[in-house]
Amino acid sequence: MKVLFTILLSTTFCCLLVMPAVAQDYLDVEPGYETLNLAIEGDTTAAGEPVSQNRVYRLQRGGYYLLNGSIQNSKDMPLVIVAAEGDGALPIIIPATDETGASSRAFALPADCTLRNLYVSGIDNLGNQASKNMFRLEKTGGRYIVDGCFFDHDAQAFVRMNADDQKLYIYDSIFRNSILLAGPGNGRFIDTRGNTVDTMMVQNSTFYMCSSSMVRDGGGIIQNVLFDHVTVYQGNGNFAFNKVLNGHFNDCLIIDARWEGDVEPTDPAAALADSLETDIISIDSLNAPDLMSEGERAFQLKNNIYGWTPEVTEFIAGIDSLQKAVLFNARAQRYFDVFDGFVDENNVEDTVVFSDAPAPANVITFAQYRIDTGFSDENNPDPRADRNGLAALSEDPESIGPAPDEYDFDYNTDAQAYTHAAGGFPVGDLNWFPDKKAEWETWVTTDITENNATPSTFSMKQNYPNPFNPTTTIDFALNKSSQVELIVYNALGQKIRTLMDGKIQAAGTHSINWDGRNDNGTKVASGIYMYQIKAGNQVETKKMVLMK
Repeated sequence: MKVLFTILLSTTFCCLLVMPAVAQDYLDVEPGYETLNLAIEGDTTAAGEPVSQNRVYRLQRGGYYLLNGSIQNSKDMPLVIVAAEGDGALPIIIPATDETGASSRAFALPADCTLRNLYVSGIDNLGNQASKNMFRLEKTGGRYIVDGCFFDHDAQAFVRMNADDQKLYIYDSIFRNSILLAGPGNGRFIDTRGNTVDTMMVQNSTFYMCSSSMVRDGGGIIQNVLFDHVTVYQGNGNFAFNKVLNGHFNDCLIIDARWEGDVEPTDPAAALADSLETDIISIDSLNAPDLMSEGERAFQLKNNIYGWTPEVTEFIAGIDSLQKAVLFNARAQRYFDVFDGFVDENNVEDTVVFSDAPAPANVITFAQYRIDTGFSDENNPDPRADRNGLAALSEDPESIGPAPDEYDFDYNTDAQAYTHAAGGFPVGDLNWFPDKKAEWETWVTTDITENNATPSTFSMKQNYPNPFNPTTTIDFALNKSSQVELIVYNALGQKIRTLMDGKIQAAGTHSINWDGRNDNGTKVASGIYMYQIKAGNQVETKKMVLMK
């Protein structure tokens, strides 16, 4: 059934490929109570149709927007909410309580949505934790984008993917503090609820402090997943990628994962045999032979660094019944051992010291209290990280929103992590290293590296990462010097970029980067592309996916 899967992917991304560019029609929304709700709800004609098919709701930087109920799309139209241009503080979106003291989640979205440069609070105007699934996605086949946003405080999961075939893209964003103190089995970053996911892409973003799964798949299939340059700190669960078809988890930094430790089995040898070790990345059987065989799946796990602070290491080691997690357990190891599509490369355990991260003491106090009270979850201490504290908006308006001295997740340039990612870049969210991010974004398209060792055969590997945005790398090996032509084609078979034009290349391994531009230097649209290499009389073609 691999052909069926290919057709489904082609249909999905070719639709994106032919979408025409549209002019954005801005509607400026003043700060205040209910102003955003009313702007969206009232933006219709007398016939009840949207006034503009290309509407963008633009919020004032530094403005406070109190919500009277959840924000929803108007007439199932795509919803786009952005901050005004400039360098000021992000617009602040806050759930407001009604006459009963209750408040609603920020977004309940029955159609596509894009949020850009916004701060969204799960703490209501009275200073109480209100939000549960602040970004709730309801449309089958929906496309949801979070770009440059700061999501803060949720009682279950920041993102709840509530229908099949959705596409989720997260760029340059921060997610922190997902926990329900009375039930810390809640507290996730992303939850698919067992639905089939088309795409989950997270790039150059930071996630910290959750009490449960970092990604919960609920047993559902995720067709495409890409985590690239992501920083994760104090995530108390794992990334459940059990049924991923095409996965890439690369250049990421994970510190103090599963900080509560895990109960050590009484018979470790038996536990190892049964694959019961606690993991950070979870991979398991697809059990869907009509869709794809296990051998047709692919998962790249490359250039990541994971580790624990000395305080968390000491805490876990000090309790006989606890053990630290492993990157992936024996169940996942079987896939990396057997199938060529599963790649475990250059993943290192190391201690990375952030310049100004939340102290480990809070989560250790929380974990120790839970153990001491038999996990009763009564009066749990609060491990959340928030320098502003929690207060009613009327008493302290600055209690909601990023603090002036917000946490910083950069680290020393002499750390191994600083050059560990592909291309010699830092692992984790590159927004903490602005100069390096700028360099990464302009990574030379035709930068070729060579290895003088002569391979035994001609070959071309799958590009990395894939799916990708904005750049990807193509590796190939020559067993003898050859004239090499490397061409990128679109889904219609039209040539769009010549990466190598037939010059003689020496025997050895080579790498070449593509930045998603055509021969005229214009960025191409999202979609499926083919790349073909010709070396002498040898030809090989592979598929890659650009997602924006």
